Amino acid sequence: MRRHIPALLRAVLLTGLLLAGTGHAAAPLSELKLFKATPMGQGLWRMELVSSDDPQMRMGAAAMGQAGLCMDVSKQINKSSQVEDPRCTPKVLRNTDSEAEIEVSCKDGGSSRMLMTRESEKSYLMDTTVSKDGKQRSFKVRYTHAGACKGDAMMQLDKNSPMCKMDPARMLGRCASLPESARAQCEQQIKGLAAACQ
Repeated sequence: MRRHIPALLRAVLLTGLLLAGTGHAAAPLSELKLFKATPMGQGLWRMELVSSDDPQMRMGAAAMGQAGLCMDVSKQINKSSQVEDPRCTPKVLRNTDSEAEIEVSCKDGGSSRMLMTRESEKSYLMDTTVSKDGKQRSFKVRYTHAGACKGDAMMQLDKNSPMCKMDPARMLGRCASLPESARAQCEQQIKGLAAACQ
């Protein structure tokens, strides 16, 4: 599997898990005025990387093609993995009908700041800056509500995307060359990607 794809997935999924959060994270985020018309924590949201200062993230976006995030599944994952002492804590800095700004502080020293702007009734632009170990990276992602989820996978990819056209047997073959401790995780990720192709 190409290295730039997991980096993009982590960044995008962090945003999705945060916005579909439950428990501790949900308290401040459920009060965002921005999402009163179209709740961010429901249904399928198409994602489009608008810009990024990270070339690997741009390459990952091209490989993923048209991707969607099923917030219903994301919410279920959050419920099943919820802990009392979360690793990251969101704080709402701005909360209006057209904009929301959130700062997220994590126990590993990392932090991020998201400025979310409503573009239309079903479209939102998220401008995110992530900071960790003295380094920063910024990216903008457009999320557009696309109705109900089409499957049970959290990530839902276009079956014609470059990622979905990769040979699963060849990708699983690469897992076989990894140490035993990492092999099962590699195989699980590839099977998850296959399930995501719609």
